[in-house]
Amino acid sequence: ETERVLQSLSLGRDGTRVLTKVDFDSPINSLSPGKSESPSARAMEKQKTRKNVGPHDRFFFNASFTSNQRRIRITNITMKETAEERTKTHEAVSKDRLYLIDAAVVRIMKARKTIDHRGLMGEVMTQLKFPASSTDVKKRVESLIEREYMERVEGDRSRYNYLA
Repeated sequence: ETERVLQSLSLGRDGTRVLTKVDFDSPINSLSPGKSESPSARAMEKQKTRKNVGPHDRFFFNASFTSNQRRIRITNITMKETAEERTKTHEAVSKDRLYLIDAAVVRIMKARKTIDHRGLMGEVMTQLKFPASSTDVKKRVESLIEREYMERVEGDRSRYNYLA
């Protein structure tokens, strides 16, 4: 979070930056953020600043920054999500969705007491606010049968009874 704020404050045109960033590994690594001595040094300074923030990078406050506006809008930089973070997020979402499927099935079974498989699947799909696959719903129904929330009807295997 801090990295994003620092990036947001240090990006922009020269006169509009609140912070000036000096990369740790840049060719010009001076302590003063002021004007460089030679034109070639200024060109090297403008050359390219890294977008990411390292632990040894330095930021200098731009004391000459002024604005006529009451509020200054600082755009927030969105960081790219790594593959590991993405898989963690998908796992958490799918785990939460399993509970939502369970809740929908139990709600329907409480209301109907007895329902056939197709009717249950259709109602669950309409109640869910996310696209669920029929295999996920079927696995959750099997889980609810194992946990004795519901059972299959003896004579008709495609019908379910709700157990209180």
